[in-house]
Amino acid sequence: MKIVLVDTNWKKFLPVSYTRPVSHLRCGILKVYEKWEKLLNANSVAVSEEYLNQKFFEEVEGSVLVINSKVLPNKNLIEAIQGLADKEILTSEGTWLAIRSENGFDREKWKDAKPVVYSGDYSTLENWWDIYKQNGEEIQNDFVSITEGRKSQPLSVSNNLIGSSDRLFIEEGAYLEGCTLNTDFGCIYIGKNVEVMEGSIIRGGFSVLDESKIKLGTKVYGPTSIGPKCRIGGEIKNSVFQGYSNKSHDGYLGNSVIGEWVNLGADTNCSNLKNTFSKAKVWSYDEGKMIDSGETFLGCCIGDFSKTGISTMLNTASVVGVNANVFGSGFQKKIIRSFAWGEGETYALEKAWEVNRNIAQMNGEELSDADYLILQSINSSNLDFDL
Repeated sequence: MKIVLVDTNWKKFLPVSYTRPVSHLRCGILKVYEKWEKLLNANSVAVSEEYLNQKFFEEVEGSVLVINSKVLPNKNLIEAIQGLADKEILTSEGTWLAIRSENGFDREKWKDAKPVVYSGDYSTLENWWDIYKQNGEEIQNDFVSITEGRKSQPLSVSNNLIGSSDRLFIEEGAYLEGCTLNTDFGCIYIGKNVEVMEGSIIRGGFSVLDESKIKLGTKVYGPTSIGPKCRIGGEIKNSVFQGYSNKSHDGYLGNSVIGEWVNLGADTNCSNLKNTFSKAKVWSYDEGKMIDSGETFLGCCIGDFSKTGISTMLNTASVVGVNANVFGSGFQKKIIRSFAWGEGETYALEKAWEVNRNIAQMNGEELSDADYLILQSINSSNLDFDL
């Protein structure tokens, strides 16, 4: 059996979805597609924008489960999906959740699919800020899924643990000394070969994945998730780093979603609360205008490969596109287009690609031709050049 995760609200996750389908976004410890693969014990492909399909989709035949990518799995939902017969579609209050097909992925064949009503609970990701809003529950769910029946590495006596050790899991090769960990407010998961340096204070829920480093004296308020090979420092609250990104120095970041290969310069600060204490307005790529987010606390969303200079100040509810270089005195504009170079200049694609490859190689990773073609599509599409 194969899983096909289909995007239905891709634009609402821009700019972090410029370079990936919604199902390849991290929420909790795992990315959405990883959750489905683990719980259904099957491999997946993703269907999104055409320029992304070249990397993330391949034709599938035979038995297929087609799943709405904005839906987060849980035990009851998994059981309902597994109970579907061929050409049955699981729905809930007008939203389609999943379709079963024994004849591959073909939208035309499902027009007459038999509806099956699902009356149980489930969660969805509707906008990019839902990634951090759902993060606490998803850390808990993923923690159980990943650690069930396994034994954690011991915590060194130099550390101070507040709360239950049952809610702490340390993978092989991780190094933690002289830290304070609090599991009273959520689970804490430390991935393989992670280093948490002395003086760090972490309140769960919290997860940090393989080979990341938490720098000296870092302060983390949960629920916060850090992807693989990140460098994290300063003060962070309720944020999600997709992976391979750096916030190595002092500065505040709260209620934010950070893409891959992002670098936040020393003393970069992001406001997550307006000085009027009112609901934040945020740019909607989907509607092409500022909208009321309904959120009082709303930080920033930064697309892949973007960077901020030293002492950069980001406004509440800022969005930064892909491969932008943000620098300059005072608060930056709330909307920064992809491939922006400071105020008014454009970052040439070939130069950006050269830098991107160098950064990846420094981290023992390689960017592919498919990655280049995705950036080329973003650069030429003018999706956000009118900001």
